[in-house]
Amino acid sequence: MADLSDVTAYLLQAATDAVYPNGAAQGSIVGAGVRLMEGWPIAKQLDADMAAGKANVSVFPPAGAGTTVYQVLDKTYVIQRAAIATTFTLTGNVVTVAGTLAPGEFMTLVIDGAVTCSQTGSSVADMLTKLAAQAQSFGYPAVATSNTLAVPFGHELVVRQGGKAVEGKVVHRQQQSVWITVWAPTPTMRNALAAAIDVAIKSKNRVTMPDTSQALVVYSRTNTIDEQQAATIYRRDLIFNVDYATIEQFPAYTITSTQVSIAKPGNTAIATAVT
Repeated sequence: MADLSDVTAYLLQAATDAVYPNGAAQGSIVGAGVRLMEGWPIAKQLDADMAAGKANVSVFPPAGAGTTVYQVLDKTYVIQRAAIATTFTLTGNVVTVAGTLAPGEFMTLVIDGAVTCSQTGSSVADMLTKLAAQAQSFGYPAVATSNTLAVPFGHELVVRQGGKAVEGKVVHRQQQSVWITVWAPTPTMRNALAAAIDVAIKSKNRVTMPDTSQALVVYSRTNTIDEQQAATIYRRDLIFNVDYATIEQFPAYTITSTQVSIAKPGNTAIATAVT
């Protein structure tokens, strides 16, 4: 699920990329050191950095800055598709499997349209052995080797593969105000850093979170604060409202077989006709 920490991590990375477009090893866009952090800066460290000519950029979600938003709850969607790493061939009544099983991968046999066998395993050999045992329990003399499965059948043998996926559903949306604050020893440095960060964040207002949900980053306002000039600290707050989702995640499996039960209807006239 997307968490507030995912939001602040994204904004921090966006600010870092704007300040160090070629990586930290190549220097910042202002030619001086810039410390970027999540949270509010420590006063003693901030004073030391300003005295050394080093700017700071903080990403901080202030308390009480959350807002309730209209709840548009999405339908279930796929976050991670089922992985199927093996392949198989069916020749006569022999299934031959190649490759290594992905986590959660399984195989299903539908024998003569009436019997369903479905198994996974720690390996292909383990899975085929389990399938053979299950088929035998239904009266089919199946035989497994390390990569083959022979299933004598009457008129039909259907083989399907499946796997384990991850699905998700939005269960709540929320909005949080986040402050990206530039602290600099000169107004020129502050202006250059703030301008670059502002453009970087505004250039992408719809963001994919780690859980694949979408967050909306919307500019709110800017504060320019020069009250700390005596301490040579020039500050600018870039304030964005971020609308993001809480996602419930759960496992899902490929459907490889279905079963239909027909019950005798309760209506006497229909039941007599069916009989």
